[in-house]
Amino acid sequence: MADSKVVFIEQTIDSSNDIVISRIKELINSGILKPGDKLPAERKLASEFGVGRTQVREALHKLEFYGIIKTLPQSGSVVNGLDINTLDGLISDVLNLQDYDFFSLVETRVVLETNAIRLCAERCTESDIAKLEKAHENYIKCFETPDRVSADFAFHRAIAEACHNPVFKAMLMIVIPDILTIYQRDRICAPNRDLIIEHAMMLDAIKTRDGEMAAKIMTQHLQAVLDFAKSKIE
Repeated sequence: MADSKVVFIEQTIDSSNDIVISRIKELINSGILKPGDKLPAERKLASEFGVGRTQVREALHKLEFYGIIKTLPQSGSVVNGLDINTLDGLISDVLNLQDYDFFSLVETRVVLETNAIRLCAERCTESDIAKLEKAHENYIKCFETPDRVSADFAFHRAIAEACHNPVFKAMLMIVIPDILTIYQRDRICAPNRDLIIEHAMMLDAIKTRDGEMAAKIMTQHLQAVLDFAKSKIE
């Protein structure tokens, strides 16, 4: 009975996220929201869509990760400056990415990230390193806040961008948002300051152009989550 209740709660949360994304899609398709328009506040969206603010926030995080919306300092979230057909296609893709099992997502992430960081160490520019340092600093700053998980993934996204292989980045953008949702929902990634140390070690390996060491640290960094995902299917 307890397991059935957990499954029901998980399905309800996923459904709520879909509702938010679908309703935003409707607003864009109808012309109520246009590229460049500011989205209503989270509280208002939650009220209008009949879901909790947490589900609104998770849906907006996913839309932001895909570049469908963007957050401007002191201005809130706005619809990105893409044409309507592009936005519609992107949101449809996001809605179709809900059913992958957790282990498959994590296993794919490990394969992609270990290779992405190896390429990052070989190809990154000084500008890339500056972005990585800023992302790492932000992760440390957010470590004791609800934004910790999002800041963690921002660091990993910066690595993917710095590998200068757009296919790696695109594939990670498919799997990471759903992993992020599951992390937050199931509280898998508990605060652990070893993660800060591992981020710093990865950054050092990238700076010294040691791709093999960077990949080794990344594998170690993701091992606990991979083990947890395996345990869920055994």
